[in-house]
Amino acid sequence: MNEEKALPEEEALPEEKALPEAAGIVVCPNCERKLLTQTSPLCNWCGAQIDNPEYQARAARSRQERDQQERAELESVIQEEVQYGILERLKRLGKQNKVAPPKSPLV
Repeated sequence: MNEEKALPEEEALPEEKALPEAAGIVVCPNCERKLLTQTSPLCNWCGAQIDNPEYQARAARSRQERDQQERAELESVIQEEVQYGILERLKRLGKQNKVAPPKSPLV
């Protein structure tokens, strides 16, 4: 008589759909899964195009900001290499115990 009552997935699914949209989390219109990144124009799960214009605009702004950050970081590295040379730059980083941070592919 110890029966565990579990909610069927069908009953829990409509609530989950309502919550992400209210919280600003976007789900794929095709597979209805939560998108892993807010910068991709395609679903990370099924590859379907996300047709929401607000999402596309937000994703484009986010990609542009990330690209500007990467360009600024690259320009500073290039300027330092021009000023000190590649080997001297690496020696300076070694003396400061700094290691170039690894780049995450999902950022």
